[in-house]
Amino acid sequence: MINDDFLSEYSDILLNVERPSRYIGEEFGSYNKDFDSSKAKFLFAFPDKYEIAISNFGHKIIYDLINRQPDLLCDRLYAPDKDFLELLIKNKKNLYSLELKRKPNEFDVVGFALQYEMCYTTVLKLLEMSDIPVFSKDRSNIHPIILAGGPSVSNPVPMSPFIDIFVIGDGEDVDIEVLRKVVELKHLDRFEKIKELSKIEGVYSPLFPKKTNKRIAQLNFNNHPVMSPVPHFSSVHDRAVVELRRGCARMCRFCQASHINLPVRERKKDDVVELVKKYVKNTGYDEYSLLSLSSNDHEKIEDILKELNCYYKGSGINVSLPSQRADKFSLELANLVAGEKKASITIAPEAGSSHMRDVINKNLSEEQIINATVSCIKNGWNKIKYYFVIGLPFETFEDLKEIVHLIEKVNLRCRHDGLKYPQITCSISVFVPKPHTPFQWARQNTIEEIENKIKFLKDLKQKVKNVKFNFHNPKMSQLEAFFSRGDKETSSLIYEMYKNGAYLESWDENLNLDLYNNVALKLNIDIEKKATREYYKDDILPWDDISYGVDKVWLYSEYEKAKNAVSTVPCEIKCNDCGVCRNLKTRKVLDKL
Repeated sequence: MINDDFLSEYSDILLNVERPSRYIGEEFGSYNKDFDSSKAKFLFAFPDKYEIAISNFGHKIIYDLINRQPDLLCDRLYAPDKDFLELLIKNKKNLYSLELKRKPNEFDVVGFALQYEMCYTTVLKLLEMSDIPVFSKDRSNIHPIILAGGPSVSNPVPMSPFIDIFVIGDGEDVDIEVLRKVVELKHLDRFEKIKELSKIEGVYSPLFPKKTNKRIAQLNFNNHPVMSPVPHFSSVHDRAVVELRRGCARMCRFCQASHINLPVRERKKDDVVELVKKYVKNTGYDEYSLLSLSSNDHEKIEDILKELNCYYKGSGINVSLPSQRADKFSLELANLVAGEKKASITIAPEAGSSHMRDVINKNLSEEQIINATVSCIKNGWNKIKYYFVIGLPFETFEDLKEIVHLIEKVNLRCRHDGLKYPQITCSISVFVPKPHTPFQWARQNTIEEIENKIKFLKDLKQKVKNVKFNFHNPKMSQLEAFFSRGDKETSSLIYEMYKNGAYLESWDENLNLDLYNNVALKLNIDIEKKATREYYKDDILPWDDISYGVDKVWLYSEYEKAKNAVSTVPCEIKCNDCGVCRNLKTRKVLDKL
């Protein structure tokens, strides 16, 4: 039950905001452990709204693993929406942890999940509202250690003035080690504490910079949650989630998630099935998702779905999978996933031309895409979703033309086979160069170049009536590129934007591009110049202290192969000696017969 003191203090605020259930805690499945009896207290802070944050699977893992330790505690903090934030400020109230209603500065460690670059200003606002100094140098012994993990710490430099330690790679083991070390180091002052924490494998501290290798966690039954807090209202992914696989052996050259999550590790079929059964039973969800960067690459994906479909037959419990890979498209798999509801199916060609698919190492032919699409249409799917990326390195307008030509060829096959044309939706994003990928050296297209490409595609689209194009905002993509490869200068823009009220900027309605341009101009920072900069082979990159195991020389060789549209075989077929297994003394784990 929510305590009376909290209600008396915050009831007026809660009654005057949209969705007060975001801020009350007490969800079914939350731990609510005793604060005072815990040796170390961890506050997991997700810098986005409740419905986004509570859906994040990584935070569910850490929350569950820490709370399973009898003497450790993990509570949660999500970014309040602007209406709640404004009322907190007006009424001079602090933020509080969701479950125990404790001030964030009472915890030993506050850990931020940096899932995307546009959350940086929100992190600073959450620190301010927690009575924790924004800059690491201004904190004293009374303040928590501020930790950050997630994909965006692949380049820690932009957030280095604000974060004490970064967790590089998988957090399952590291976060618990950090908490154990914090208990052990309670007698030390803050500076010495951070120094000792920075010695933990997989921990990088800007105060004590060193070459840091990522940590790798093995996927076993015991480090996966079978229960997590069930939100009070529908979240963005309102279902039970079981991680099928981590890492992707295909290594598309633009894809950071593929390169920083190597090697591939698959959960055993029997473990996946049992985890799904337990998770669904414990949470009451009527849908479960099998999470992976490439779910239909799992060695036993069809066996898993057959067994689960049989188990849940007639129960109304359904399965969700990410997009189908056209080169491993299986009609049987598609039917296992869809059951009776065949509303839409998603395929990710990424690029329209075979030339560009070779450039990005997609290993996917036009025939495979068309065959997979037409096979779906023949078997009852009338809505098709495609994912494409534009602005890729070495892309020409002829390559862009092939996006529309591909759809025309699908229509031609449908007409030939006597099929009704499908409704096709193309989600088209803008290439953002990411650290630790072969395209980390590549330039991003200018806004003008991207806008010309968008106009070009829109003009071509007029010939095809059954397709809709959804384009990502190129100006937001430019900011993402600026932050993604940011140097020390980037921090000053983050700080000044925060001081100017920037908050929850991953939401379009909160992103003030004019303010960004004005603040950048005052700081003499050219956002477009930095986003569109091309690096050279021997350049020292801002993120060179961080290693995810892949050899930098190998990454550059892949960049060279991209220039010549030469593809690389996925490591599941043949080891391509990227360096991960050798450098990190690990290996891929596949659920082979």
